[in-house]
Amino acid sequence: MSQTLEQKIAEAQAKLARLRNQERQLENGQKIIAGGMFINLAKKDPKIRQLFVETAEKTVTREADKKRLEPLLKELREIKHTEPPKQGDEV
Repeated sequence: MSQTLEQKIAEAQAKLARLRNQERQLENGQKIIAGGMFINLAKKDPKIRQLFVETAEKTVTREADKKRLEPLLKELREIKHTEPPKQGDEV
């Protein structure tokens, strides 16, 4: 039995929605990995830590986001100034 034009359109739209969802999942995963890398660097390198905190303070504007980030920013502000990792150290 052959599909109607409406059924073909609905099937194509469902496929598009699945592909968009896959794209979002990939992007979110990339953001999580990149964010984790940057946080790890910020905990080890004072210059990156300063950049991280200053950038977050300037650019994060939603109250919910500020509340979610505040414990991390507090932790980063309290880290004693140490030497940045030497080249070759694991980050």
